[in-house]
Amino acid sequence: MDVLVIPHVPRTISGVPGRFDFFIENLKLRNHVHVLSWNMPYPLRNIKDLKRIRERFTKKIERNVTLHHVARPLVFPPFNKDAVTSQISDIIMEYDIDVIFSESFIWDVVPPFDYVPVIYDLVDDHVASFKNVPLSKRFMSKFLRIERAIIHQIENSDHTFFVSSVLRDKYWEMSRSSSVLPNGVDVDRFKNANPDEYIEKLHLDNYDCILGYVGYFGEWSNLYKTVINLYEFLEKNNGVIIIAGSGPEIKYCKKRLGNTKRLIFMGMVEYQKIPSLMKTFDIGLLPFKKYPFTDAASPIKYFEYSAAGLKIVSSPLEELKRINFNNTIFFEDITSIGSAVEKAMNMDFDKSKLTKSIKEYDWSMLSRKIENVFKVKIKEDL
Repeated sequence: MDVLVIPHVPRTISGVPGRFDFFIENLKLRNHVHVLSWNMPYPLRNIKDLKRIRERFTKKIERNVTLHHVARPLVFPPFNKDAVTSQISDIIMEYDIDVIFSESFIWDVVPPFDYVPVIYDLVDDHVASFKNVPLSKRFMSKFLRIERAIIHQIENSDHTFFVSSVLRDKYWEMSRSSSVLPNGVDVDRFKNANPDEYIEKLHLDNYDCILGYVGYFGEWSNLYKTVINLYEFLEKNNGVIIIAGSGPEIKYCKKRLGNTKRLIFMGMVEYQKIPSLMKTFDIGLLPFKKYPFTDAASPIKYFEYSAAGLKIVSSPLEELKRINFNNTIFFEDITSIGSAVEKAMNMDFDKSKLTKSIKEYDWSMLSRKIENVFKVKIKEDL
């Protein structure tokens, strides 16, 4: 099959592998994957690169993967829809695209629905993410027509994948057909990782309890409150928290905390090394603030912690409670995270049962499910 993938943000935004990167890695083994790319002129500082924003080109990235960069001639997102749609239509025709796999939530990067089957992948509750935020961000969500783009794609796509059952509950009545396609993990990569390099490098033999928190630390990450509510536990149990990633909460933490002797800030860690780092943890932390956006999330780190065989302490996010892995302790309030960690330290769980549970979340298994839906919808379209 020739599959056109429209990611929810272009590759120019982040060098950290995400959901669509993992799917591409698996889909390219049996298909030719065409990836749509574009430049976003916001924040406004990006407008200075007008040439790149208005540039259109196609290039082969690797075997079975071709990148198609589309132009956005009118600079501001809402006014580009017809131009971008026309370019997508040209790509469909010129490269004999069989199916479109779209993650887009921006109105001017929505695929046409009258050429080939469109499978929509709703990867987050984007609408909820723009509620209870500063006025400028709420204005941006209206400006980008996010809710309109999402509803339009759910209603018109041949099939919608929802990243969580919580998200499916919210939107399934709008869809023609749908299923849940969670995030996943490369199980073997984590199973076979060796932590020795980091144990030696970070002198981890000096500690009796090692906690880890990996991710992007936005305001919703609860990083600062997590640290201050765990300090007593860390002192009592000769523990340390390894914090790997970037984001505004990192800066806030470093600025506000006078004592950081129980914290190891790793900064950004190369993705290939994340499994080895996680294998040094006794407990993986997922203390996200609980609200509709995080309740509907399917955190990749949850599956990665589990594939590394860790115990997990998490806020009571609805989707994670439904997944119900046997390695997880939930806390109701961030002030009680210390007692939850204490409980997790003393908890025994059946690792063979966890291993069996996590296998169904391997990216290769999830990619097979995608391909099966592709084949059904292409057949129906004939």
